[in-house]
Amino acid sequence: MKLKSFALTSVTFCFTAICGTLSAQAATLTTVVDGVSNARGVSFGPDGSLYVAEPGIGGNGNCQPSPSTLFQPICAGNTSSLVKVSPDGTKQRLLNNFQSLAEQPTGNQGAGIEDIQFDSKGKAYLLTGFAGYPGNRDLATLNLGSQSVLPPQQLATFPPSTPDKVLNTPLLAQLYQVDLKTGSLNSIFDFAKNEITKNPDKGDVVTNPYDLAINGDSAYVVDGGGNTAYKIKLDGSKSEAIAIPKNIISKSDLPPGLQLPPGLLEELPGGKVAIQSVPTGGAIGPDGALYVGEYTGFPYPQGKSRIFRIGDDLKPEVFLDGFTHITDLTFDEKGDLLVLQFSDKSQLGGDITNLPGSLIEVAPDGTRTTLVAAGQGLDSADGIDIGPDGKIYITNRGVGPGRGEVVRVDGIVTTIPESSSVLGLLALAGVGATGAIAKRKRQEKSGELLAKAEIV
Repeated sequence: MKLKSFALTSVTFCFTAICGTLSAQAATLTTVVDGVSNARGVSFGPDGSLYVAEPGIGGNGNCQPSPSTLFQPICAGNTSSLVKVSPDGTKQRLLNNFQSLAEQPTGNQGAGIEDIQFDSKGKAYLLTGFAGYPGNRDLATLNLGSQSVLPPQQLATFPPSTPDKVLNTPLLAQLYQVDLKTGSLNSIFDFAKNEITKNPDKGDVVTNPYDLAINGDSAYVVDGGGNTAYKIKLDGSKSEAIAIPKNIISKSDLPPGLQLPPGLLEELPGGKVAIQSVPTGGAIGPDGALYVGEYTGFPYPQGKSRIFRIGDDLKPEVFLDGFTHITDLTFDEKGDLLVLQFSDKSQLGGDITNLPGSLIEVAPDGTRTTLVAAGQGLDSADGIDIGPDGKIYITNRGVGPGRGEVVRVDGIVTTIPESSSVLGLLALAGVGATGAIAKRKRQEKSGELLAKAEIV
């Protein structure tokens, strides 16, 4: 599989660097539901119901500085929930008053319920985030963390809390099996305790579980704080952690005159620097591998986000590059990879609540097509899924109280290049490298899809 992966990557590089990116025409965004605070993952249940994770806006509880917010304090409250929209348009919030962290007083950049997914039997699994040093979560993790040594720079910028200042949010940074009728939670994996005791990437001790995928008897979780992807048996019997490597860029890629806070970047010989990966979206490909997109850490360079392929050997290999601030991935019925960009521009110095995002389709032959371009309605977009109707659904405006929405992408018409063009010839050259990729089978889901859904 290494040879096939390398061939596809090489062809894709040619499309990106030489042949350009195609553009779709006439894409429109139809709002399905809005009023969601710091909207995150979107998914569909076995009956066709739409679920959108609402991390919430924190509250007036204890606070901790967070590397996810460049060390601005995030404070605890009970404002997270799960928004459900049934096929007939009925809306309700489940798991109300769930634990949440967010900046105060803005309520931006919430961490709480991050994602929900279903297995082949219809069982639901819930992922909760955290965004900080996991020892601050509760007294149990604070005591566990006191038994290990933290990096000096972490002690200076986001140190452990005192016992009276822990966040008292023990439900965060965990993977659960959840009963959506009763709200009962059965913990499968505790990312906070694992980060403290094992620290898979050997960097700062941070966790922020961000994205969840289910395949067979395993859950695949992307931890943006821990720079790690996890494969976890759904019965909790086994877990494997895959550290995502740092991103090596040239100093010339940094903004001119940028003042670098000490310890955030690792300077390397030859005018290079290493920045944290900050992996975000994950998806299972038609070949059964896990694909992981990254946002990239400070200083958030434009065009430097990568997508990794993680096969059976659990070794991450760069599959595609040249993106900016990826927040989620999914594959459609054709085997095309859909890449959601939170923003096409670096978030540095911008209003994080209103950055121009985009949606890019990557075909199995490597062709990149922009389905929704920056400035066409995607702003700080944060999650993506394919609905029972085969259409694309995106959580949009993913930062801020009550701003979030789910939009359906309608009316996509793509311009196909002539086979005699250079682009067409290169596409044919890529077929041999990708012909073995089978289409992913999706569960059949019943019901009309939210055609008349109203506003929450």
